Order: sequence, then C-alpha cells, then structure tokens
Amino acid sequence: MSPRRCATLLALLGASAAGCVEPLTLESPPPEGELAPGESRAITLRFLRLDVEDFAQTLGPEELRRLPRKTLEETWLFDMELRPLVENALDRFTRLSEEEANALPQAAWNMFALLHMTPASARLEGTSLAGLTAVGEAVGISPLRILADLAGVGPNEPLAPRSIVTDVVLDQVIATHPRARVRKGPVTDDHPEGLYDVEKGKIALTLYDVATDFASLSERFGRAPLDPAHPEGPEHPGFLRSASGLSTADGGFRMTVRLDVNALPYRGVDASHARVASVNSIGGQIGRAFDFTDPRWLEVQGLAEDLAIREMTMTIDEDPAYLAPGTRRDPRPLGNSAVWNAAPWVEERVLAETGRRLAARIPPHCTTYSPAGEVSDPFEAVRVCIDGEGWVQIDIDPSVILDQPPPRPSYYWDMLLEVAQARMHDGGLAEGEANVVMAVHDVPVGVRTEQVVARIRENIEKNPATLREMAEALTQNTRGDADFFYVQPEGSAEDWLYFVAPEDIRKDTEGNPVRPYAYTRPGFFADPALTQKVSSRVEIDGDQAHEKVRIEPGERLYVEDAEGRVFEIVAEEKPSLHRLALVVTRAS
Repeated sequence: MSPRRCATLLALLGASAAGCVEPLTLESPPPEGELAPGESRAITLRFLRLDVEDFAQTLGPEELRRLPRKTLEETWLFDMELRPLVENALDRFTRLSEEEANALPQAAWNMFALLHMTPASARLEGTSLAGLTAVGEAVGISPLRILADLAGVGPNEPLAPRSIVTDVVLDQVIATHPRARVRKGPVTDDHPEGLYDVEKGKIALTLYDVATDFASLSERFGRAPLDPAHPEGPEHPGFLRSASGLSTADGGFRMTVRLDVNALPYRGVDASHARVASVNSIGGQIGRAFDFTDPRWLEVQGLAEDLAIREMTMTIDEDPAYLAPGTRRDPRPLGNSAVWNAAPWVEERVLAETGRRLAARIPPHCTTYSPAGEVSDPFEAVRVCIDGEGWVQIDIDPSVILDQPPPRPSYYWDMLLEVAQARMHDGGLAEGEANVVMAVHDVPVGVRTEQVVARIRENIEKNPATLREMAEALTQNTRGDADFFYVQPEGSAEDWLYFVAPEDIRKDTEGNPVRPYAYTRPGFFADPALTQKVSSRVEIDGDQAHEKVRIEPGERLYVEDAEGRVFEIVAEEKPSLHRLALVVTRAS
C-alpha cells in the first residue's frame, strides 16, 4: 500500500493500516468502573506520529451533508451583499410576462401593479385622491398631469423607482430580521456565545447553505423570534419562503482543501477510570496546517461564471388592521398616521417609508392650473403645492364648482399610502389577506464567481480555525472522554502532558459537545491541594490553547477532573522511546 493511501486511511479512519506503521501489541483491556478513593491503576500511553503532506480532501454537497450540522453552520464562507440580489429579484418580478403576471395570486398581482404604477396608470377610485379627477375635469386637464407634476416624474415613469423600494426592503424587512444581524461561529474569548456581527445589507453564507442547496436560507430567514433567548415572544415574519441553489457548472459544487498534519490522534487518560482515551490531533495543528503560499491550499470548483439563485420567493406580510393615513402635520415630521407605530417590516410601513423617501427627493414647488382654452382673463383655478417637509396642499378657487371635494391636505406619503392600501385589496381581498409573495427564478447574485472564491480564501486565511471542526469531523477519531493527553513535540523525544481544552470535548452526531467543559481548575499541579500550578500555555508547535507540562520518570503531578475529584499522576520508567507509563491514583 502506498504511503499516500495509508495516510488517507489513517486521516479518515483514525486507525492504522497494514504496512503503514509497525504492528501494535494488543494489551489487556483496562479494568471497568471508576477508581475508588485511594485506588491506583497503571496505564501506558503511546505516541504515534504520521506526518501527511499535501493531504487533499474534496467535498461536494453529498460529503458535506454527512458532516454535523453545527460544523457546517459555523464554517463561514463569506457575507453576500443583498442590494444586487434584492434589486435583481424586484426587476425579475416587475418584468414578468403578461401571461405570468395574469397567473399570479391576487395579492402578488396587486403588488405587481403597484410596482408598475405611474401617473398615467394610477387608479385613484376609493380614495380621497379621486378628487383629482373632479379637479381635472373642472379645469379641463387630465388628473394624471396633476399627479405627475406633483411627483416630479413623467406620466409613464414609475412613481416608486426600484432603487428606492430596494433600499426600504433592505432597511425595514431584511435588516430587522434577528438572524440577518449575526452569524454562528466558533466560541472564542471574544465571542463567548459563538455569534459574530454581520454588516448591515449582507447575509452570511456558510457550508450549511451549500450542503442544503441554499434551501437553508428560507429556514434561517423565515419566521423567527425577535429575541432568541425568548422563543415564545414576538416574532419577525421572515422574508424568504423558499430558495434553491446557486447556479453551478457541470459536476456541481466541489471544495478541495490541502493541509499538512500529523494524522493520528493523541492518546490520553480518562482520569476517573484510569483508561486510555483518544483526542483528535487536527485542531491543535490548524494554525500551521495550511500553506497559504500555495494557491492550491483551497480550491472551489463547479460554480457557474455568473452566479444566480435558481429560485427565490420573497414575502412581505400585511398588518392585519387597516392603518389609516394621517390627517394632520403633527406630530412632526411624520404626521399622525398609525402606520408609523406598526412593525417596520409590515407591508403598509414599507409603502409609507417608500413614500417618505420619495417625498424627500421632490423639490418644494407650486403648480397652478387654469381652465383649458383661451379666456380673456385667465385665473388660477387650481394651485397644487408641496413644501420641504412633504406636505401637500391643493387650493381650489371658490368659483370652481366640484361634484366631490378635492383631496384634503396631507403628507405626500399619506396620499400614496391611501392609494396603495386600496389597490392592495383589489380583487376582494380583506384586511390581512394581502400578504405579498414574489416568486422569481434565476436571480443574479450580483457578484462573480472569482470574487466569491477570493472572499472565501481571504476569510479562512484570516481565521483558519473556522475549519477546525470540519477537519475534526472528517477524521472523527476522538474516543472516550480524556482529561489530559500525551504529546511529543515535533522533532523531539520529550514527553509532555496536555490538559484538554474546550475544543477537545467529544462531539455527538450533530456536532455538539457530549459534556460541558466543567473543569474549575484546568492544568497540572505539584500538590494535592492544587495550589501550586506547574503547567502553562507555553507555545509548542504553534499550540497555545492547552495547559501543558513536561514530565520525566519519577515526577508526580496532580489534576482535577470535571467532577472536582483530584488524581495523582506518577511517571514511571519509560517502556520505550515513544511510550509513557503512568500510575493514576484517586487522591480525593
């Protein structure tokens, strides 16, 4: 068997293969049961080393799905900017063919019509703005001209540009989602809860998203408690109903990682039973396992050149109550509409905020209208003004007789909100039934593949520990519950004992620790009262995470296990160069 094949078997199975290392002599099984106070047992540890250079592991979606979910969720790839994605999704939605638009559910069709609304296509019936029709008839001009002049757009230009709608959706629907603000990651001193901030306007993508073909996005960004610590409390309704897959080339997504490691596990001791346990060696080597000068250390294949999400359904929920537009300027600067007390992500609040941002772009102005045709003494029959605060005033000359009153003074956004709420319920939809569901396909992500790969490489190079759990999950050679383990530094025959760190605790199939790290006094001591610590986190082979101490024959050490019991460790004469003989006695 070739050395490379042996290395592969050892790395993946944590076991020896014939021809790879010298045969091992089988030892008698250790006694069962915990040590009684004062009881001693002898134990021998062996240090085996198999340095594997340029070991390559290729993972596709199938291989990824076999890894623990926690590991996949904590392996961060990059933060994806959402502005191009949302704007492209809205563009796809507004560009549906007539046949596709007519097949939409009523609520989606109503939003489709709203996004297309221009002064020329605006339907004002059922609102106070219907009075513009009466005004237009009185002066002999089209009401669409009055609306176009007020909005400062052409008759056939959308009243709400897609860029403004994108801004509001990003700010009020997406950024308010509790899972859009943080991502999961390894627990560290700086991040004790394993949560990392995500920049506003982005979402974090992980290996779990790749493994699930991006279906995980709808799970993550669906309905969620606003406070994760109180899952029974108020919820965010979410903004993704479904999502599926980045576009891939032939063969699909594949990620290949190359590393240089000692592929064999460390042998350690479960002090309470004085028996051998194994500790995965990969984690302690992560800091120097990758040769970042080699461009092949991480390779991503199989993504299409221009990335797109194959299917995505965005949602925006309506408030169950009718939110009447405001009728007064106060309280400034928004007025008295109940919409401003609604949750920021509800449809009506999104529409009102869109109107507010549109008003901020309209220069203060007044436009006067006179009766059509030639008259000997022209007069200002109608005067429409919007001021710098967005307040709209329509004044009618008393000589103009109207069948219905003109629109009342109001903020620009209140006028648009009234029209939008009327149109949201076209087709007989009742309050609470106008939830928007926008399904689109082949939505460009807005970032090219080479940029994605560059970001992934950069992020992992800055923090290679993000691959620790993935590398350990691939080898899966931690066995038992060691309290400390035996190490001989590279190129040395010195014997060192390392006390386990939190990352060494054995994981279950979901990637979660099988027991808490409950050691109150981790490390090695010279006395049974544990007052004289002799270990430290001195750096050896790049490791600074473990309390460690060099031990020689005849030396005596003391440790405390996770239950608070104290054990004496005595080193006996070495059986061979790479073996360590210990006598473990329960001291208390």
